[in-house]
Amino acid sequence: MKYLLTSLILLSLSGCGTQSQKKNDDELSEITNDSFQMPPAKLYQIVDDFIDEDLSSEPNVLKQESIAKVPPEEVEEAEDVKGDINKILLSCYRGKFDQGFKFIDDLYKEYRKNPIYWTQVGSCYLLQGSKRKALLFYNKAREVKKNYAPPINNIGVIFQKSNFDQKALKAYEEAKRLSSFSLTPLFNLAQVYADYGFIDEAKALFESMYRKDSKDQDVIYALGFIYFVEGNYGKAVSFYNELSDEYYKAAGIGANVAYALVMNGNSSEAKDVLNSVTAPKTREEAQYVNNVKSLVESK
Repeated sequence: MKYLLTSLILLSLSGCGTQSQKKNDDELSEITNDSFQMPPAKLYQIVDDFIDEDLSSEPNVLKQESIAKVPPEEVEEAEDVKGDINKILLSCYRGKFDQGFKFIDDLYKEYRKNPIYWTQVGSCYLLQGSKRKALLFYNKAREVKKNYAPPINNIGVIFQKSNFDQKALKAYEEAKRLSSFSLTPLFNLAQVYADYGFIDEAKALFESMYRKDSKDQDVIYALGFIYFVEGNYGKAVSFYNELSDEYYKAAGIGANVAYALVMNGNSSEAKDVLNSVTAPKTREEAQYVNNVKSLVESK
């Protein structure tokens, strides 16, 4: 953040005038050598990578790693959580960017040598929609700690959002290599595999995640989808039955669940699922939902 300090100095110099000289002298008289001393830097601790379980009423492994797994309405106010560094991302995730960037400024001196700090700065910009700035700060986090997996995973997310799936794949693979116990890059990697038809590879990863955390809704749905793609509708339905009714409401997900149900001989349940889905977000999604509705009605 040195560039911010430089800008302020240049702005102050350009605005100096004789009429404000006394005021400036009064302010400067309060400045001592201690004003320029940096406090001891709070260095990286691995425990800070995990989200407080109290943030959600239904904690699980992926939720402890990624705040994106927790609905914004379940996230506590930044002021109510322990640990200053957590306040940055919590503020931005709730859409309180002014508050988040104030925490960023306030905590810079203490956390300037901590990769978590720079990763959270990047995530605030990503949540705000600025992928270029997010990438800049994720790379700053890597500069502070070269083999730190979270910013590498998040760079993969930026690549994927920008339709550079091959680069995203490499980033997720690298994050997985550097953090073998973390499930988030594993999940992202498996999604890319599934998107490109590498079903066996995706299935192996999702199954390993399910063994570690059998309650995560996204992992359950992903495994159901894998069996759905394989044509094993009975097995797909067995996983879909573990999902909450709320999960079905996304049009694309609900249509997949309904399709598996009708192919498994459960037309009545399929109709109930389709009747509960929200409005499709794209033309393709709307067409798919209509096709599934036609199939259900024909049974």
